[in-house]
Amino acid sequence: MRQQITAYVPPGGYPGANVGLGIPVAAGVTLGVAMLLVALIDPRKRWWSFTAWRYRDPDAVEPSDAAYSAERMGWVVGALAIFALTGGLVAFVHHQSADQHRADQAAQASASVPAQASGGGDMATANDITQKILQLSFKQDRRPRTLAGQVAASVEPGATVTFPTDPDFVSLTLADGKTFCLNLPPDAPTKAPGPADPIVSIPGPCP
Repeated sequence: MRQQITAYVPPGGYPGANVGLGIPVAAGVTLGVAMLLVALIDPRKRWWSFTAWRYRDPDAVEPSDAAYSAERMGWVVGALAIFALTGGLVAFVHHQSADQHRADQAAQASASVPAQASGGGDMATANDITQKILQLSFKQDRRPRTLAGQVAASVEPGATVTFPTDPDFVSLTLADGKTFCLNLPPDAPTKAPGPADPIVSIPGPCP
């Protein structure tokens, strides 16, 4: 069984990436504002401008003042409903994101307990080096493998990186001699990793 690091970047970015709410929120706000603007227009003038021409005798079928008031109130209520739905959508997505973040933190905390019992400090260093490789690769738009040695030496002096025959892997050796196999993406990541992104090193030589 090949031991490797689960440090990769899916095409759409990391699983923890924020959900894009810009378009639905903008659409909801725009629709709500448009409905309010319609409500501000005199309904009698609007009826005579856009509806009266359909009738042979408009005076005989013109709505009453109560009907005009009800129509205007309907536009206002509709706008408020749109604003409420948009706000509810934003609150729901943020709530889901917060729950996921707390779950990720709990999973990381539980996973760190056994790691500390068997070289957890070295594993944390390997994780930190891998994360910085991906961050620098994203920033400079360069292949992670070309930056691996530079980053390892800067994070922990004495660390070395070797490149096995398998082009998907690099081998990280820390200053204390412990080795970690890193499976880095072949190209620059589409998104820089953050502190909550799933980067977990597994010790052992590369296959």
